[in-house]
Amino acid sequence: MANGSKCVTYICNVCGSDDVSRDAWAAWDARKQEWVLRCAFDDAFCHRCECEVRLLEVELASAR
Repeated sequence: MANGSKCVTYICNVCGSDDVSRDAWAAWDARKQEWVLRCAFDDAFCHRCECEVRLLEVELASAR
């Protein structure tokens, strides 16, 4: 991460949990021999609420 870049996380807009996921497509990269993220969609799911939610971006106080 470049100096001066902010660190963020995403949380559920209902309960505030960071145990969230987004729908996405992964593509196989034969050169790297691993799955790489190709596209992330707007649909999000909270595993605590067990339902579709909206994600909120929250800036972290410091990098981990």
